Amino acid sequence: MSKKPVDFVSAMQSFENREGVQRHPKPTPAPPDAAPTETPASGGRSVQRSRIAKVSIGVWVDPAVRKQLAQIALDQDKDQADLLIEALNLLFERYNKPLIALG
Repeated sequence: MSKKPVDFVSAMQSFENREGVQRHPKPTPAPPDAAPTETPASGGRSVQRSRIAKVSIGVWVDPAVRKQLAQIALDQDKDQADLLIEALNLLFERYNKPLIALG
């Protein structure tokens, strides 16, 4: 006995329709008067305007460090990123470097 060939694409489409699966959610259109907050980047991805021409610095810390940073941010009513920028500028000042870290 030979098996009937399965059309994978139509099987997936019928499964998605039956289960209500959305593979690629459609973006909701922004009102015409709203300014875009993201800019297309290479590779078809979007980049927030606040991240254009900036790089990320990652560091592994003890969970207690992250918790303490979060608590200071709450106490001072600031973003954690703003506190880290402030810390970098204090480090630059200590080593007689220009204060170039900006938010």
